[in-house]
Order: sequence, then C-alpha cells, then structure tokens
Amino acid sequence: RYKFNDVLLKYEDDAGYSSGLKVKEVFDLISIKFDSYVTTKEISNASAKIKEFLQSKGFAFVSTSQPDINIDKKEKKIKAIYHITLNGRVKIDQTIISIKSNKNSKSLLQFVKNRIAWKNGDIYDLNKINQTKDDLMNSGIFSGIEISLSEQKKDISDKTLSHTTATVNLEEDLPRDIAAGVKYGTSEKLGALFSWSHYNIDGKGSKLTTVLGVAKKEKTAEIKYDVYDLFYKKQQLSSKAFYKKENTLSYDVSKIGTESILWQEFSKKFKLGLGGCLENAKTKDKVEPSDTKTKFNGIGIPVCLALDSTDSFLDPQKGFRYSGRITPYFGNMKNFTIMTGRASFYLPISGNNFQRSIVLAFYSKVGSIIRDEKEKIPRDRLFFGGGADSIRGYGYQKLGPISDDKKPFGGRSFIEFGIEPRIKINEDLGAVAFVEGGNVYSSRAPRFMKKMLFGYGIGIRYYTQLGPIRIDLAFPAKRRKTSTGKRIDSLFNVYISIGQAF
Repeated sequence: RYKFNDVLLKYEDDAGYSSGLKVKEVFDLISIKFDSYVTTKEISNASAKIKEFLQSKGFAFVSTSQPDINIDKKEKKIKAIYHITLNGRVKIDQTIISIKSNKNSKSLLQFVKNRIAWKNGDIYDLNKINQTKDDLMNSGIFSGIEISLSEQKKDISDKTLSHTTATVNLEEDLPRDIAAGVKYGTSEKLGALFSWSHYNIDGKGSKLTTVLGVAKKEKTAEIKYDVYDLFYKKQQLSSKAFYKKENTLSYDVSKIGTESILWQEFSKKFKLGLGGCLENAKTKDKVEPSDTKTKFNGIGIPVCLALDSTDSFLDPQKGFRYSGRITPYFGNMKNFTIMTGRASFYLPISGNNFQRSIVLAFYSKVGSIIRDEKEKIPRDRLFFGGGADSIRGYGYQKLGPISDDKKPFGGRSFIEFGIEPRIKINEDLGAVAFVEGGNVYSSRAPRFMKKMLFGYGIGIRYYTQLGPIRIDLAFPAKRRKTSTGKRIDSLFNVYISIGQAF
C-alpha cells in the first residue's frame, strides 16, 4: 500500500499564473487527506476538482490531462503531477438570453436578468455560473438551463486575457404541477399533504400555490401567492390566506387569517423580511379551567431573518441554517410578543465525494412569549414540544408539564437541541443515531439544563430522487408518571416521513 503525500500543479502554458496553493491546501481542494492511503482512481478524479477551482479563478477554457504518478517503492509513497493548460483568463463581454416558451417570453427576460450573478465585463467565475443555474432552477419555471460560451478571442494588448460571449438557454416548464406527501407518527397518526401550483402566472415569474393538509389532530388549508422582484432585484412578496383547525388534548382551536411578508435578499445566504398579519381565532381550553373559551382578533407585525448556506433542502450535507421571527400582536387582548429562533449546522466528516460519507448534524431552537406574567395567554398560543419535528423520544405535545389526566399545559418558553450522525452506507441506504434534549417552561425565559428531558434513537434512510425517506425509532430517556402512578410517556415512538428530521 502506498501513501499519497506530494502533489505538483504544472502549468504547460505561460499564463503568468500561480495558484499560490501549498501542498496540503491542494490535498484539501481535491478532498484527499495528506499522507493517506489512496487509490489511483481517486488521484485521477482529482483532476476535475482542480479544473473547477481554476474555472472559479477566471480560466474558463482550462484543460487538464491525466496526472503522472511517481512511485517511491522504497518509502512506499506516491507523488502526482497534474498537467494544466490555462488558456488565459476569460472576460465575459456580452450575455445573451434565449427562452424557449409557448407564451411571450419577453416578459420573463427581466426575471432572468435579475438572477444572473455576473455583469458584462466581469471575469468568468464558475461559482457565479452555478449560482445562476441554481437560482433559475429553484424558481420552478424552467425545465432546462444551459449556459454556454462562445469561442474565446485573444486580447490584443494583454496576452494573458481573452474574451467571450455567454449564452443562457432556457426552456420553460409546464405551468402547473400537483404534489402529495404523507407522514406517520405513533403519537400523531397518519397525515397527508396535497398541493397545486401554478408557475409564472403573471408572465413575470409569480407563483400561486394551494395547500391542503389533513391529519387526525390538525386540518389546514392555504392559498399562497409569491411575487418576485417587486420593487428591487431579489425582492419577494409572499402572501397567504389560511384556515387551520386543531383538536388536541389541551385545546381545540379554529383560526382564519392572512399574512404578507416582504423579503429582501442581500446575498445567496441572507435575507430579511417585514410584514403584517391579521387573525381571527376561537380557542377552547381543555386544561384549567376546563372548557374555557377565548376569542382573539388582532394584527401582528412579523420581523423575520433567514440565513442558509446548505447545499440541499431535503438532505443537507454541509453548511448552516438559521431562521428567526419576532411578532408583536395587537388586538382585543392585551398586547404580547412571540419570539422564535432555529439554527442547524452540518459538518461532513469523511468527505461527501466518497460513497461512504458521514455527516454530523446539529440543531437547536428556542422560543419565548413576552407578556405580563399575570395575563392569560390562549392555550393554542403557548409552546408545546415533542413529536416528529421536536424531541422524537416524546409523543406529540408531550414535552413539558402535564396534568394528571395527561393533558399538556404548554409554556411561555422552550428550548431544544440535538445531534445526529448520518452515515451513508451506499448510494441508496443510510443510517442515523440521534440524541435530543429540551423542555417547555412556564417562565418567560427557558431555563437551560434545568428539568431537561432527553430522548434518543436510531433510524434508516432510503435515498430517492425526491429526497431521503426516513424511518425513526425513538425512546424517551425518562418515562414520567402522574401523581396517581400512570405512565405518561410511551415506551417508544415511530416516525415515517420524507426528508431529514432537520
């Protein structure tokens, strides 16, 4: 067996360029550990990663050949020499947009222009090319995107520079689609979700979506309308009208309302939102005093923040996410403010370019309701924990204080956190283990590490083109009892859904 411990990037043309990378930095670039055992296939595949790196530095027409491998039989070590022809840095002088559509494609031109990450006169950057493709594909409007370059033309005054024209070819997708999904939890039973979407409804990229959710304890209906580039580039107005009915152990509620949030994207990772909402809710409290009914009519002013640097929505492998929301409410009841925040972090351990990869996933979330301690808050506005989207070892809304008849009280604050190593066994199958902790508190602020409840479990993942199908088996670390000795928590909980837990 031989260790790979030396590498050389050899430029075949005189382009006056040096990558400036140290040997160990090149190893990081090609996702191979320095001084590690390696196969010749991995050394050969590294050529593509070196090429992508140089394309992100402006060398659009760079070419690489198969590396020479020098073998030291005495020391059992390998050195790879990668031969590179840079062909000069490339400047994009002109951008042409071509849209294949059954309708008038001219109205979509500005939508596409606002998502092109480069400007005419910029040096070519592969990262900006990929960012443009992602933004256009994520819009749901297009079925195909191809970005091509014309033949490079050498600069007369600068031999290290050349010029090209970028052509963005797009094909508009079918305007409508339907979707359906299911999930199951032992404490939540079966739930189903249906949606119908119409893309580019106004010819300028807007999207209309209707969503219907049906489960034993919750029924929802929503109509959502998204308008893009409203006043400025990368600005989005998201509006919705909704109806929601819940029937839980602690309360029954029916509410109807509307919400509009204007989002401004400042970078690919970061955006801020400000909006307003109107709600009418009728709540029946089943805890104490039993069957108390309250009505809430009011408005809210949500302020939102979102950051996302992950590489996938349903199955993130690296990066981080954070979302936060503060909503002051004003209405027929004394004013109150609800604050929530959620963060998750994904760390690849063994390198995601290999078949057997390990990702270490973390999450935490926190919430608080600001209001006079003496003022009552409608039960449905309180925080509850437990279930598929919370600490999985405990049943739906079973986290936190519970009455003797097993009705959760809810709380004015909560905190949760968890860690989940994710191991991909092969292309289709993966396994996870998880430990999660947290609780719901009656106080305004959560009491970290006080009266914490923990859960743990294992799961399997079956990877499909839609995303990973997950099956989780979760256990509570502590099975609580009522004052009469009755068990509150089940021995285990099972969850089935699509996408990772967080």
